[in-house]
Amino acid sequence: MITYSTALIKEMIVHFVGNPSLNEPLTISETQLEINDNNHEILVDYLLKSFKPEAYYHFAPGNLVYDGINMIFKNAGEFNKASEQIASHLYDVSSHPKILSGDLFVAHIEKVNVNSEFFDAIVLLKAESEDKFLQVEWAGNQSTVEFSEAYRLDRIDKACLILSAEPGDGYRVLVVDKTNGNNAEAQYWVDAFLELEAVEDSYHHTAQYMNMTREFVKEQLPEDFQVNASEQIALLNRTSKFFKEKDAFEFDNFADEVLKQPEVVSAFRKFTDSYNTEDGDHSVTEAFDINQTAVKKHAGMFKSILKLDKNFHVYVHGNRQLIEKGFDEEKGMNYYKLFFSNEAAT
Repeated sequence: MITYSTALIKEMIVHFVGNPSLNEPLTISETQLEINDNNHEILVDYLLKSFKPEAYYHFAPGNLVYDGINMIFKNAGEFNKASEQIASHLYDVSSHPKILSGDLFVAHIEKVNVNSEFFDAIVLLKAESEDKFLQVEWAGNQSTVEFSEAYRLDRIDKACLILSAEPGDGYRVLVVDKTNGNNAEAQYWVDAFLELEAVEDSYHHTAQYMNMTREFVKEQLPEDFQVNASEQIALLNRTSKFFKEKDAFEFDNFADEVLKQPEVVSAFRKFTDSYNTEDGDHSVTEAFDINQTAVKKHAGMFKSILKLDKNFHVYVHGNRQLIEKGFDEEKGMNYYKLFFSNEAAT
């Protein structure tokens, strides 16, 4: 976990980054923000509270942001110059017409506690969405109302936290990006600006294998074999159970306990080979420690629900042998038969 009761903002500056395709400017601040005791705690909370030490990234080689981060960490007195370099790079990659302009906060923070280790850290935070606020002022018995626009302290649009760990391997980076979708304007923060790659640790391998297995069960398995929804759910249930109960992943154990049939194992191996090729950046490993934080984070992908037209949702949690599928010739409809000992209304 990240705690910041000891965190201290050493330097902080804000630049305005517009969209060059819309003729919006890049405005570079000449001075750093003055931070006093009254606003320090609020700013630290705003800058750090959205990050969770889960999926770590690192900078790819030859990255312009990495160069600026190096300058801040290693060269005292170069903070303004480095922040300008970072803001200029963000401006250069912000030309998609749907990318919003906003203020780029660059902060150098000392003594950030991540899992009981202290790090120097740099936060890059781009605030894009302002909200309208109403403020009532009283003077005696007279009131006035004023409207203003400002950034909400409880909402982060885009941000990254760069820890001083592993500088030779592109540092360790956590990311927040609330943009939805996979289109160009949604990907520019991580891909075009930060140019990050996933750190291939236990979290990455666990999340990757869970995603890959679900994709295989949902998309590839029905193409290769005649399976119904309840059989897919049974395989997903076994997958979820395997990751929740095991400390380490080994493919042979996974094949025996989850995939079971040799022909399914063979199809899954072929699928992982193609997955490797399509992904390109990362290979799929067959032995790794299972990260329970990743398991908990991705468990929602394995919801075992049979959706039957618009009439019924059947939640399947256990023994697939207690559910049978059939076809009623008279009604011309499919049906499921469920076997149970007790019932309860919720």
